[in-house]
Amino acid sequence: MRLKAERIFNEYMENFVTSGTESRFIVGVSGGADSVCLLFLMKDIFPAENIRVIHVNHMIRGREADEDADFVNKICKEGGLYFKEVKKDVPSYAQENGLSEEEAGRIIRYRVFEEEAIAWEKDLNMPAGSIHIAVAHHLEDDAETFLFNLFRGSGIAGLSGISQGRERIIRPLLKASRQDIEEYLMEKGQSFKNDRTNSDLSISRNLIRKVIIPEAEKICSASALHISRASEKLRDISDYLDEGVKEAAKETVSFEGNRVRIRKNELCRVHEVISSMLILRILTDMTPMKKDIGEVHVKDVLNLMRGPSGRHADLPYGIKADVTRDELILFVQDVDEKNTPDNPPSYNVVYMNSGDLTDEEKKEIFEPSEISGDYTKYFDYDKITIIAGNENIKELPYFEIRHRKQGDHLTIKKGNGETGRKSLSDYLTDLKISAEEKDRIWVFAAGSEILWVIGYRMSDSAKIDDDTVNICRIKMEEEYGKLSY
Repeated sequence: MRLKAERIFNEYMENFVTSGTESRFIVGVSGGADSVCLLFLMKDIFPAENIRVIHVNHMIRGREADEDADFVNKICKEGGLYFKEVKKDVPSYAQENGLSEEEAGRIIRYRVFEEEAIAWEKDLNMPAGSIHIAVAHHLEDDAETFLFNLFRGSGIAGLSGISQGRERIIRPLLKASRQDIEEYLMEKGQSFKNDRTNSDLSISRNLIRKVIIPEAEKICSASALHISRASEKLRDISDYLDEGVKEAAKETVSFEGNRVRIRKNELCRVHEVISSMLILRILTDMTPMKKDIGEVHVKDVLNLMRGPSGRHADLPYGIKADVTRDELILFVQDVDEKNTPDNPPSYNVVYMNSGDLTDEEKKEIFEPSEISGDYTKYFDYDKITIIAGNENIKELPYFEIRHRKQGDHLTIKKGNGETGRKSLSDYLTDLKISAEEKDRIWVFAAGSEILWVIGYRMSDSAKIDDDTVNICRIKMEEEYGKLSY
């Protein structure tokens, strides 16, 4: 009779066994009970050559950490498994990035696993994403994450807990309890290592795991299971609402350099659940480590937006919020100051023939996304050279990225098909952009002819058409404010 941990594992892994393809796995093994259990279950159903064991030494516990690495290495040698220890100075990384050692360790572990998976794919000439990363989170980890995020004021996405699978990462033991795991190891007669830092109650997650969840179990048995099931339901709800967030982003959000511009009237028409999730997504994407942004910050931003224009707010990580009559503008001050007139955002230029365009590039040119913030544009280079001649520009590359100047204008095609000039200032005024904001906008220009107001629209003066032969592709290398959908 199979033990519960084994049943849960085999049910999850069934698709990998019966998929008809030869699955390969990076397995993160610390030496603790959960990861040792995962390793033994993996090697029971997959050949040794399909498994690579990676042990990350955080360089925190000195000799104890070395002993853990030796312990995992010994298991791998006995099972004929590939083993690799990767040493990373987690305390230094945490200090340099203003993180707890726990958070720094998590970031580094996943980074190492991803690097190892990519390297293995290259060795085998396999497509990106082919190799999976198996980690040993279990039921109590899921409940602990839910409670931790609940206490820190996370939104619905944070309360969704841990997913069983995301991109290449899999968690086959997520539905198994710590007791299930230890029962399996006891049946196998397999020992494991105990990390003494797991008993340090000054670490928030340890306090939840060692004190709060056990106390909850006294009130209602199987509390961790019930919390995990609730987080799974919330994850389904969050996935459903995400579709609404994407639609709301199309209608309300645009990008200008490092600025995220949100149209107030449009956002006010969106249900508050969706608008809150959208603001949370934007703020989280603007933070360096995608963390420490919660509902309190979302509430501050929404309250600011609903108030009178001209108000300003400072948020974590240097994020600033400004409100105009029509827009809520979010930006990161440090990045904004970096791009001065003498130090514009960097960009990449590629010259090509129209016959060399791929189908994907043609779609990008002729079927542009409805979402603003596209930072790659294609121009008719022969038209640019004609514009440069008219502007008396004699030196290559004929164009530049800069802030606005007196006399700047765009060529805009009217509804009747005729083209005419419009001053850049008038164009920006029509968008209800303040004078201060106008001075921050970057333009791609050939003399006084504005070819592209970056983050907004292209001029019609150098657009590609059926007669285009030579193409100039401009790609901004600093895509501030883009949402990570």
